[in-house]
Amino acid sequence: MPIVTSGQFAYVYKLKSTNGHGDFAVRCFRGYLGDRDQRYRAIQEHVQSLPVLCLSDFRYAPEGILVGGQRYPILFMKWIDGPTLDLYVGEMLHRRDVLLHLADEWLRVVIALEASGVAHGDLQHGNVIVEHGQLRLIDHDGIYVPTMNGWSASEVGHQHYQHPHRTAQHFDQGLDNFSALVIYLSLLSLAERPTLWQEHHDENLLFTKADFQDPASSALFTKIREIGTEHTRLADILAIAASGSPGSAPRLLELVEAPSRLPAWMTAPADLETETKTREVAREEAPAETRTARWLPWDEKTKERPMPSTPGSTSVQSVFSATSSGSLPMQRDPAQVFQNSFSFAWEFFRQYFFWWYWGAYVLFQFSGLGFTIGFLVATFAMLIWSLAWGIYKANELARAARLKQLSSSLATAPLPPLPALPPTPRRSPLSWQTVTHVYPLPTLPKPPQPIVGNRVLGIYHLEDCDWVEQITAANTVTFASPSEAASHGYKACRICSPAT
Repeated sequence: MPIVTSGQFAYVYKLKSTNGHGDFAVRCFRGYLGDRDQRYRAIQEHVQSLPVLCLSDFRYAPEGILVGGQRYPILFMKWIDGPTLDLYVGEMLHRRDVLLHLADEWLRVVIALEASGVAHGDLQHGNVIVEHGQLRLIDHDGIYVPTMNGWSASEVGHQHYQHPHRTAQHFDQGLDNFSALVIYLSLLSLAERPTLWQEHHDENLLFTKADFQDPASSALFTKIREIGTEHTRLADILAIAASGSPGSAPRLLELVEAPSRLPAWMTAPADLETETKTREVAREEAPAETRTARWLPWDEKTKERPMPSTPGSTSVQSVFSATSSGSLPMQRDPAQVFQNSFSFAWEFFRQYFFWWYWGAYVLFQFSGLGFTIGFLVATFAMLIWSLAWGIYKANELARAARLKQLSSSLATAPLPPLPALPPTPRRSPLSWQTVTHVYPLPTLPKPPQPIVGNRVLGIYHLEDCDWVEQITAANTVTFASPSEAASHGYKACRICSPAT
């Protein structure tokens, strides 16, 4: 299986190019994201008219991939070779000149974005790639362009880089002011005091959301102010901005001088390359003597061919990273009676054809029909019997699924209280006629339907549906009702029919 990197909204694959145009990153979206199509069209049109050098080239394809007979959108991006900003900084802590060069390069990125009227929306270490000493931005999901004026944001960015009070309503050209200052001050501080990396680095460069929520009691702000005058000035500005509204953060280019206009390769220090990890995780090759066969043999006990399980990755979380207990049996959709009929018929035909053929052949030989006629008649009879068996098994599978769904729904339905008995009428002593009261049958209320969704497939089921057992814990999401699941873009399961 291909190596996959899991992000918040998409799975990213590396597509190898064979025509010399370089490699591509293919982003397959994890679920429905509302107006994503309109957003990417607006971003693509704006970036084509006003190119932004720090952004990787991309193309949005609304029907780019075919899965199970249905087309889904994907995003093609130029693959950028190089480590993310945090990995690169961790390797270059001993190089003050390199970290100061990165700070100047960061100013070039901010200048390029502002000149094109673009705000990235999620500036953080994982979305900044260091390519031969220059900084490139990836992940275009939260980008703002002028044609989106009045829209709300599709995401609010990394919590350790964004304003602590930022919401989806804060979505304009000043979107990156706060996070741009956070990254710039972090690089300057690490250049002068590398020990801050071991003291404050985790899923960030230096700052955390807790530092922004209470700058006065933050140990990091105190340490940065001790470095020098410039660091104190920028730290005070960042603390004031964190205490104000999300739109009050000043532009970084108003606080510091613009870098030299010389090309980056002329101002860059020597030996910028570093041996470090990249986003592309290499698959470990198994020893030749321990490799398993690509095609697994037929299992005579289960009468099925087991599915090979893909080993999980210790470096990235992906759709193939779920814990597997071994080979998984082939799953059938009980609602697909027509397809299941042929599937069961083919299994029966393969399993019993040898013995059926020779038994029928011997029978027809004794009856004097000959080899050709005996072979044709035996084969035709075998096909008819296999098809009849397949139809029977497929209908039994569908009937069992319906009965299980019905019995589970009845078992969970609480019984309503019986209506109060009417007063017993008095009977005349002169009359032996009895009075019969007819009580209405209680109406069983419709039981509540706990809903379980599959993040990967975008399908929601009833809690007792057989397919829920196949969903891993990491890919499980619960909803209060089918309408809530549908509002998040999930589709109803055709087996348990939770929407009915």
